[in-house]
This record gives sequence, C-alpha cells and structure tokens, in this order.
Amino acid sequence: SRAWSSTWSQMGHAASNPMGVEWFGVVMGLGFVLSFGYWCTDFLVVQRAMAAHSMSAARRVPLIAAIPKMLFPFLVIVPGMIAIASSMQMGASGFALPHKTDGTLNYDLSIPMMLSHYFPHGMLGLGLTALLASFMSGMAGNVTAFNTVWTYDIYQAYIHRGASDHHYLNMGRVATVFGIALSVAAAYVANHFNNIMDMLQLLFAFVNAPLFATFLLGMFWKRATGHGAFAGLLSGTAAAALHQALTLPRGSLVGIKGGWLAVLHLYPSEMAQNFWTAISAFTVCLTVTVGVSLVTRPRPEQELVGLVYSLTPRPSEAGRPWYARPAALGAAVLTVTLLLNFAFW
Repeated sequence: SRAWSSTWSQMGHAASNPMGVEWFGVVMGLGFVLSFGYWCTDFLVVQRAMAAHSMSAARRVPLIAAIPKMLFPFLVIVPGMIAIASSMQMGASGFALPHKTDGTLNYDLSIPMMLSHYFPHGMLGLGLTALLASFMSGMAGNVTAFNTVWTYDIYQAYIHRGASDHHYLNMGRVATVFGIALSVAAAYVANHFNNIMDMLQLLFAFVNAPLFATFLLGMFWKRATGHGAFAGLLSGTAAAALHQALTLPRGSLVGIKGGWLAVLHLYPSEMAQNFWTAISAFTVCLTVTVGVSLVTRPRPEQELVGLVYSLTPRPSEAGRPWYARPAALGAAVLTVTLLLNFAFW
C-alpha cells in the first residue's frame, strides 16, 4: 500500500501509517533529537572526528560520512523487500524465513538466511565474514568508548585520583570485560523487542537525548554552567524514565517496554513511544539546564574561548575548493537530502 511506499505523505496522522507516528514526532524526535544526538554527541562517532589532522577536517568528517549514509536505507530496506518477496513465493524460490516462538516471522534473520540460501559456499564464507566484521567493528568501538569514558572521565577524575598508569590500565581492562558482559546481557533484553531498532531508539532516548541538549547549550550559550548541565542531565534521564514508566505501546505487556508505574497513555507503536520519550528527555534537560544556569555563577569568558561558538576564532577557508569548505559541503548534503525526501514523498 501507499503507506509503506512513501515517506511523508502519510504522516499527517498517527493512524495513517504503519509506524503509528505523526510528522512532528518524526521531525523532532527522530530527525532532530535522536539523529543529532547520535551524530554530534555519540562518543564512537566524535572520537573518529577528533583523530582528524585539523579543525576543518574534523568538521568535514560527519558531512563526508553523510554521503554514503544516505544509501543506508537502501541497504536495510531492499534486502528486507527481497526477503518478503522470496518468502511469499516460497514454492518457486525455495526460500523461507524462520518463525519466532509466538508464530510470527523472524525478520531479524533475513540477511543471514538469504546469505545461506543464495550464496555458494565460497561466497557464503565471504558474506558471513563481512557481516561479522561489521558487527565486531562497532562492538570494538563501543567497548573502547565505554572503558575510556569510565576510566579517564569518571574513575580517574572523581573516584581515584593520582594513581599510577598501571592502575588505570588494569581498571580499563576490568571495564572492558564488564562492558562486554553488559553487552551480552543487553542482547537478551533486546530479544523482548520486535526489532533491534526499537531497543536502540529507546536507549538513545535515555542517554543521547539529554546529552545532546547539554552539548547544544554548552556549545552555543556561554551562560551555561556545569551545575546546570549536571542537573539537566539527571533531570532529562529521569524524565525519559518517567515517560517510559507511564506509557505503553499498544498490544505490549507491562514491563521492559513501559507502564511499570501506571499506563496513562497508549502509543500506537514502540517507535512512537521512543520518539516522544526522546522529546520529553530533551525538553526537560534543556529547561532545567537553562534554569539552573541562570541562578549559578558562570565561567569567565576567557576560560570559554575555543569551547563556545561565539568565542571561537573562525578558521580561514579562503582559496579552498567548495568541497573542502564545511559550509558548502553541508549545503550540498542538505540539498541532496531534501531532494531524496521529495522524491520519496
């Protein structure tokens, strides 16, 4: 139906599209809060930009990465469409998706099952190796980010100062083992969701949404203070938890998916609930950070040079080609993005 083949034309009301979301939830929840939160504040993404040789190159990193990222929907959607079409013609193709314990088709196994069915033996090994390599690269980056943030930004800064490098190295190893164990436990929790994206969006709503609000104010408002940022982070995360505790996706049981205090509102889908959880966390964090910052003492402007946008010297871009200038490159990426949205309206 048209509801499955268009992007925006069916977003006027939550009941008119399969995701159960309206345009504001998509634009604000996914397009702004969750997407900006991932691309601008996720440690795994930011640390790669920080490895660039100059500030201009670091600014171009997410813009250049956005170009192949535009193809990501095709990499995700097209294999799923092939899997659905092949399973509907099971007699002719011989391909069939396995079922979950509740009797529904297990779409999470679409790509592995298609690799097994369509690839010859040599290509099957190559395909599985590429699939596992993509999983492990993300896993390794996240574990590295976890032990770095814990060891240097929390443990060394607030819990055990002045210890030897050997001590912090051992703590990093312990954090790595703990992070892997936590990831394994999270995989079992993910089994309760219809698909992995529902769990990821929920996780980002709790973590990235308030963090993005804090970064946004810290980068563009020199009046923001550390006390305001800390209070905002705590309040934003608490707001996400409260929203999750008082709402539930339609057809879900009270528990991991929400409603563990009371069910005051039913969302049409888990995705809709996650988008509004992110919006709630972002709004509360932004409001609390501003309020607390206004009643606490700010840092002198001399200490904020290079940290706040209005106090940061602009690097000269004279004589550079357009594709080497972040502003021009960003405008080009934005134009292509808008054209794709209009094409799939």
